[in-house]
Amino acid sequence: MSIPFLTLLGLLGIYFLLRGLSRGRTPEPATDPDAATLAELVRVGSDVTREHDVEFFLYLPGRAEAEVLAEQLAGEGFKTEIQPGEAAGDWLCLATRRLRPELDELRRLRARLAILAESRGGAYDGWGATVVEPGSVE
Repeated sequence: MSIPFLTLLGLLGIYFLLRGLSRGRTPEPATDPDAATLAELVRVGSDVTREHDVEFFLYLPGRAEAEVLAEQLAGEGFKTEIQPGEAAGDWLCLATRRLRPELDELRRLRARLAILAESRGGAYDGWGATVVEPGSVE
């Protein structure tokens, strides 16, 4: 066999090996916003094996709706804060919970928070967290 053919086979083998290793860990970030945010957190060096203060962004059409949602979420263990949203008339309900950012839990929370926001005429707009450096003291 020729060297170019063997090189091509080797490269294809590496490609399929890497592709196989990445399957099952996380879906394509482009199609999964939670996976994309988690991948970015890892990319910037955060130690995702440790707890983070994760902030969830929920936008409501009025202050009263935001306050009702904040009270409900506080009863579920979230710290909440209400502030005017960027769009006129919108109100942000910022809900924070300390947790280890794991994809399955983030997806579960996305589904739950989206339903709660939509039931009050609002929308869930994702999550974010500050970087937790490896070896840092909490």
